This record gives sequence, C-alpha cells and structure tokens, in this order.
Amino acid sequence: MELKNKFISLRDRFLQLDKKKKIAGIAALAAVVFLLAALLLFHSPGGSDAEDAVYVQKVSDLTANSILAERYSGVVESQRSVDFKKDPERTIETVFVSAGQEVEKDTPLFQYDVKEAQNSIASIKLEIEGLNNEISVLKADAGDTQTKLQISQKELEINQKKAEMDKCQKQIDQSVVKSTLAGVVKTVNEAPGTDNTGSEQPVVSITETGQFRIKGKISEQSIASLSSGQPVIVRSRINEDQTWTGSISTIETEPVSQDPNQQMMDEGSGERASSYPFYVSLEDTEGLMLGQHVYIEPDYGQTEIREGIWLDEGFLLEEEDGTFVWGEKRGKLKKIRVETGERDEEGFIVQITSGLSEEDYITWPDDTLKEGMKVQIPGEDE
Repeated sequence: MELKNKFISLRDRFLQLDKKKKIAGIAALAAVVFLLAALLLFHSPGGSDAEDAVYVQKVSDLTANSILAERYSGVVESQRSVDFKKDPERTIETVFVSAGQEVEKDTPLFQYDVKEAQNSIASIKLEIEGLNNEISVLKADAGDTQTKLQISQKELEINQKKAEMDKCQKQIDQSVVKSTLAGVVKTVNEAPGTDNTGSEQPVVSITETGQFRIKGKISEQSIASLSSGQPVIVRSRINEDQTWTGSISTIETEPVSQDPNQQMMDEGSGERASSYPFYVSLEDTEGLMLGQHVYIEPDYGQTEIREGIWLDEGFLLEEEDGTFVWGEKRGKLKKIRVETGERDEEGFIVQITSGLSEEDYITWPDDTLKEGMKVQIPGEDE
C-alpha cells in the first residue's frame, strides 16, 4: 500500500511539471515512475521468486541527463512558396523568367497581351465622340421634355463607356505580373492547364529564399503528442551533435494523402495511418540546406548538459546525521550517504555531488526497506 501511494503521488507530481519552465526533470521522473511500477510488480501477492528482493535501477537511467525523445522525420524547405496564376479571361503574351532563376521582389514574371484592350479603348473613344456630337445636336433644340430625356440618356451612355475604358486601361497598366517576394523560380507553365488533381496550374511558382522552415509528418495516432508552440530540437541525420532549436508553428488538420500506398505504418498497432504534416519555425537556420532531411524531436532539455548526477528528490532520505539513498552494495541493500549540491525546485531534481556514480544502483525509499535485503538488478535472472 505504501508503494502504491508513492506511485500515485509521483504520478500526480509528474503531471504537474511545467515543461515550458523546466522540462529537464521529465525524463528522471518518467524513469522513477517505471521503477515504482517494477517495485509494485515485485511486491505484488503471488509474484515471482524475486518478490523478496528489492528492485534497483541504474543511476544513469534515472538522471535528468538521460532523456530520450520521440523522433519524427523532417525536411528543410522554404518558409513559403507563392503561385502566380493566370487570369482566365486574359491571354499571356510573354514569360520573362525560367525555372531555377533567382528573382528579387518586383521582378517581372510574365505579361498579358494588351492588344485587345488597346483596340477596345480606341473603339470606345470613337463611340464617346459620336455620343457627344449627338448631344450637341439635341442641345440646340432642347425645348421639350422628350429631348432633355434623350440628352440625359446619352450622357449616361458616355459615363458607362468611360467606365469600360477605365477597365481596359487598368488591364494595360497591370499587364505585367511581378514577384511579391525574393526567391527561386520553381516551375514555369507558359500554357497552364490543370494538374492530376484537377487544380489549376500556376504560370510561375516561386520558392522564398533566405528563411527555412522544417516540414515534418506524424501519424494520426501520435498527432495528439504535439501542439502548436511546443519547443522542438531539429537534429542532423549525418551528425547528431549538430542541432537547431525552434517551435511548432502549424499542425495541419488534413492528412497529406488518402492513398494507402503513401500512408504511414503505425508502430503501435501495425496498421496503416494517415500522415499529417506539421511545420517548425527555427530560431537560426545557419548550416541548413534546402531539401536536407533531418530529425525533429520535442525539446525536453536533452541538449542541456548538467554537471554531475541529478536525481528526483524523492530518492533522498533527509536524516539528522546526513542525506542518504537506498542503494546496492555487493548484492545487498545498503543505505548510502550522499552529498547534494544545487536544487531545481521546478523540476523536483537535486544534484548529487558525491557518494554515487552513474554505474551504481539505487531504489525508491520505502518504510519496509532494511539493510542487508537482497536486491534484483535488471537483466540478472529476473
């Protein structure tokens, strides 16, 4: 019962950790939870022959420096890509760029044919001139009401013609489509149609340069483990010591593809699951290359190097003559004196400056423990 109460207390404390303030203690607490679960098993009625032994865990598996995080595959891509599509009512005369070309903001991309608009303006000007002549004639004999109505009608037609002419002039003035960003021309379609999904193809597609983001993918079974704004570490696949930091900016709610051949295999169930894209904004992109494949993992403080051994404070026995932990010596349980250093109040962890090494084995303190009891080391005749 004592062990069960400790397990519940530790579980509650584990859930209360504020990972945005201090995430480094999570791995240590998780390992402790595992250790308590094992202790419950060995102390359960009807257990194995090892139930009289005390289960111990290696110190290196319980420290805040031994953090393992779930990894997701990712690829470096441009911060954004912009498509410039054709006006369906207009005809393209000239495309000024080609695929692979670097462009700056306001670089001309393509131009619409304006001959039709120019001809329309010339024709409208003649029509307006004719209407003005008719109005002049009518004004010379504008004594009756009918004539005044005719003049008003002609003036209304002139205003309508001017509006048509302004529309044509606007088409001429905006005949050249310019880039709204600096980047590299990804694709060019001088006669754009539709792609295999039925979507309209762009005339020019440009990928932004200078700023990178990471595009990752996650299965629908695991998507709940990520959240927008969550800090992450991006790790090189070639050199795992090379890392970048950032946070999740967007998690898409629509799967990448419903094609069974492109769905991800869920590791837990062995079943196929839809893949959902998510995006990571980086604090620094130096050393990354467009198209580079990387790993993405939640930031639990695994890149933070802490001096010495950091243990959950629950392992410590604060007594009048010093601080102790229950550990293994020559196959028996023994109370070991330790010296402590810094304390992380938010992470519930304490620095051990002496008395323990990472190769030692310890267990969670319990009122039933006594020196000289047998110990069970993981992997040794469990």
